[in-house]
Parts: sequence; C-alpha cells; structure tokens
Amino acid sequence: MDDFMSGGGGDKLPAFKFSDIGDTISGQIIDVAKIEDRTPDGVAKKWPSGDPMHVFIFTLDTSGNGAGDTTLWVRGNMVTAIRQALADAGLKPSDHPKLTVKHHAVGEPKNKGYAPPKLFKAKVEPMTRPSVDIDDF
Repeated sequence: MDDFMSGGGGDKLPAFKFSDIGDTISGQIIDVAKIEDRTPDGVAKKWPSGDPMHVFIFTLDTSGNGAGDTTLWVRGNMVTAIRQALADAGLKPSDHPKLTVKHHAVGEPKNKGYAPPKLFKAKVEPMTRPSVDIDDF
C-alpha cells in the first residue's frame, strides 16, 4: 500500500469518474494497488524508455461501512496532488486517512490534437476515532 508514496490488481468496485470541473470524491483509503496501465484496447502503456507505465487503484470507503465502496484510478496529475497531500499531512496510505480529491480545472493541451489535462486538488486528513463512553459497554 505504501508503494504509492515511493512511486510504486484492481478490484471489482465501481470506479469514480471525474466528468466535470468541481466533481469531488471523499472517503477513507482502504487499500491501494499498483498495476500496469493499459490503453482502452488492452495494450500496455510504456514510457519512452520502454519501462511500463503504472496506475494506482485506491479503494475508498465513501459511506463509512469499512468495506470499500468505490475505486479511484490514480494517474497523471492526480498522482502528484495526492502524494503532496499525503506528505503535507505526514501520513501514508497505510494510515487509512480520509482522502478528498477535486477536479478543479483543466490545463493546456501538451500535444496538438489531445484533450487538455484534468487538474486536481487533494486533501488528506487523519481519520478520527469516535470516542466511546464507558456507559456504552
């Protein structure tokens, strides 16, 4: 799980899609998997050096049930935003913090004919444990 912080198989939960500027997801990080990234037709993506590209799949508990409700496929600009938010909070994915990611803008296209990149902001907060009253036992 902590491979994410150092740059390092998905599950069957639905994936959250950032369709519009302002779309936001928030939930507790349950798990992080790292897999080789592929094009929609199944071809492995490679860097110019020939090394494989990877995608991180975050399983998030968005309803507080502890089971994981959705996945967030993290690549590109989102990787940078989440890594920075984790570092700023002094947390790791294995700390199971609350993660909030927002699609806040689009950037300039890097290559002619390509869609402009989605830009993200991320915030990470430690999960607070509910206080237990002794009378609850």
